Amino acid sequence: MPEEKKGLSWFRLILVQAVIGCILIGICSYTFRIPLDEVRTLSPQQEQSERFAGIPMRIDLNYPGLGKVVLDDPKELLSLKSAFSALLTAGREERTVKDARLLLSGSIVYLDQEDVPFQVQTSAFRFGDVSVNSLNVSANIRKLQSMLIDKVFTPSTIGMAVENPANEVYALKNGDMLRLSEADRTALTVQIRTAARVIDFSRFEELTRQPDRHFVISLQASGQGKKHWLHIDRFNSAYMVVYDLLDETNQRAYFKLNVASGT
Repeated sequence: MPEEKKGLSWFRLILVQAVIGCILIGICSYTFRIPLDEVRTLSPQQEQSERFAGIPMRIDLNYPGLGKVVLDDPKELLSLKSAFSALLTAGREERTVKDARLLLSGSIVYLDQEDVPFQVQTSAFRFGDVSVNSLNVSANIRKLQSMLIDKVFTPSTIGMAVENPANEVYALKNGDMLRLSEADRTALTVQIRTAARVIDFSRFEELTRQPDRHFVISLQASGQGKKHWLHIDRFNSAYMVVYDLLDETNQRAYFKLNVASGT
């Protein structure tokens, strides 16, 4: 009998220790638990920060009548990403936006997250489902639109617009629009494709005079049926200036012609 009582005492001791251990584990688990299924509500600042946390691979930019242009230079991508972020941080949606004369659209393609679409017009910027158009960022929106237009107006893009049979190309002479012959159109295409972009044009005196030739490209009509014209001024058979009449930022692209391409 004494041996049975001794064995029973040891059993009770082990049982009590086990119960106490379970209670301690339960308390610790409750105190230091990680709420995996908890729903978090992000502030607008946090949500915006996450939108720009990804690594951009390229920007696909669509210009009405000219098609898609791909921007993939790392420095350009970081600059545009910074401009987008600054607009969303400082801007608000606070007024009615009129119909866009020129609406640029596109998307940022990321390496590590979903693509995000965007739209830019003179007075409004939209990124994903967030839109800003407040007055305090209107100048920066125009600057962004001008920057994107500058990336589109390249010798290759303008040359393709002249060459595209869906577009009409005219020469303006004495107030009359004269359709270019196929030979003249081909020559103009070669001139533009072989031209070089000029960034510092302030020293060119030719640009202060009247152009010796003026060409007009009638781009394919937009979905709204709106007429869309690109204009090309040629100065002294040496330089060309390209601009879009729908562009309210008045952005211009300057080209130095290759003499060997002919006149």
